[in-house]
Amino acid sequence: MSRLNRYQLAFLKWRKRQSNSRIMPFVLSVVVGSIVGLSAILIKTIIFYIEQYAVYFAPKLLYFLLPLVGFLLVTFINRNIFSKTAYFGGARHVIEAIENHSSIIRLRLIYSKFITTGLTIGFGGSSGVEAAIISSGAAVGSNVGRFLGLGYRLRTLLIGCGVAAGISAVYNAPMGGFIFALETILPEFTPTLLIPLLVAAAAGKILFEFIMGEHLRFQVPLTDFAYEQIPLVILLGVLGMLMSNYLLRTYSYCARFFSSIKNDYLRALVGGLALGSIIFLLPPMYGEGYVSINALLNNEERSLFVNSPLAALPNTVWFNLFFFFLITMVKPISTGICVNSGGEGGYFAPSIITGGLLGFLFYKVVALIFPFYGLNQATFIFLGMASVFACIMNAPVTAIFLVAEITQSYQLFVPLMLVCAVSYFLKYYVENLRKSVVKPTGLSKALRVDRILLNQLSIKQLVEKDKSPVLETDTFRDVVECFSKTDKDVQQVLDEQGVLKGIITLNDLRQQLGNASNYDIVLARDLMRSPEAVVEMDESASEVLDKFDVYKLWTLPVVRNGKFKGFIQKSRLLTQYRKELTKVNRFF
Repeated sequence: MSRLNRYQLAFLKWRKRQSNSRIMPFVLSVVVGSIVGLSAILIKTIIFYIEQYAVYFAPKLLYFLLPLVGFLLVTFINRNIFSKTAYFGGARHVIEAIENHSSIIRLRLIYSKFITTGLTIGFGGSSGVEAAIISSGAAVGSNVGRFLGLGYRLRTLLIGCGVAAGISAVYNAPMGGFIFALETILPEFTPTLLIPLLVAAAAGKILFEFIMGEHLRFQVPLTDFAYEQIPLVILLGVLGMLMSNYLLRTYSYCARFFSSIKNDYLRALVGGLALGSIIFLLPPMYGEGYVSINALLNNEERSLFVNSPLAALPNTVWFNLFFFFLITMVKPISTGICVNSGGEGGYFAPSIITGGLLGFLFYKVVALIFPFYGLNQATFIFLGMASVFACIMNAPVTAIFLVAEITQSYQLFVPLMLVCAVSYFLKYYVENLRKSVVKPTGLSKALRVDRILLNQLSIKQLVEKDKSPVLETDTFRDVVECFSKTDKDVQQVLDEQGVLKGIITLNDLRQQLGNASNYDIVLARDLMRSPEAVVEMDESASEVLDKFDVYKLWTLPVVRNGKFKGFIQKSRLLTQYRKELTKVNRFF
């Protein structure tokens, strides 16, 4: 027996002993959180060193060519090394894996996105690192569960733990990571989720901080918020919704445009040159964009003009407003080009940066019109971040806690709640209520819960085994005798090796029943027909139910590697599903 098998058997024995104490999810949440914390350290280190050496060796006049180099490298790696995982893009595909692939995520995703995202952002790509850490954290959770032989429920829980730990470590925001996993990745809140997710988020943050030191994305003193500014907060919420709509439309247009370029290297070439040209004109578009936000928070506005041809223009109030309006509107374009033309990354960080730029521009305009208001620019930068992030990620609660944690602006909780409520309500209204007041859309969350509940059912446990198979060479008389011993209206036909060759139903027999002379002449192979659909033993219950609905059947044969294992009844599947619905803690 191999050492690996011994470890797995030892764990299975331990798991059986601990099944009643329910301590295992909490232990594993620490393990997953710690591994993901190390992963976050790795990706931040990769990006730092690539960015440092790329800028060090490239002359300043050639900075605009760095994104092209990054895109070409990433395209080559995705085509030749990571071709099977290149499609995976963060939270959206994590949710898809939970719903449609039994919470199974490829092992390679633990590290592949680190390399490609590190190259993209290190060479100036205008995207976010969060898609990589979400993919890696989910892959860690899934593969820890698979290695230890855990079922669908615990694998899904560990995926949530991995995502929570990743966001917690990268942003130094344990509550933000915890709520993001609950609000976006996992189907719904249940009390049993609290401790594992909190423990994983804390473990990721503690390990990252222990090795890398305490870090804050943004740290600036804030003045107390005056409630006379509430009308401005509401107005900023409206602008945040409009900006998020602009972001989504821009990303969609970039995706359509670059998808029309079929050659991967040509796509990377066009995208790299386009982004490089933007960076040449607007250097703040280089990289994630946190440096620009910190410069604005520290009243270093003119640093954003460094190395830009626009710096030669007159330094007037109106020109500065135009410049900041320009970088606010161009940031989504640069991100759309980066993500869709060959680079890697996500829209998580760009939504925060764009929101911060919007908040700063809003502050400048209001301060110009009402100089007596005495506004604090950091307040509106942070509120703009939360407003746009809430709409882009469909996560208003995450936006409140995440921005409060990464900015240490806990005194802004009330305005953060207000700006997110306004922006997200308007987004919901535009996307749903305006289309149909009688029957609004937006049932995706309910459908997710439905599919995940189904996937918690084990097909192996639902299979009804049949101990009296029909062989291909059996006569019509043998087939009739087999039907007389079962209450099913369908029988499987197998060969000598147990491989399913076809099925026979009672309807298939009716035409032959009146002709007794055929009872010993007609063989099973003459009566059988191919099944309309077959269930593989490792298929998810949601896929099986889809087959029942599509083919309008009540019984389906189940096979493993072609060999017949039994039948599954739709009625039995639905009965078990109803039992799951009535449980107090339906998940985990």
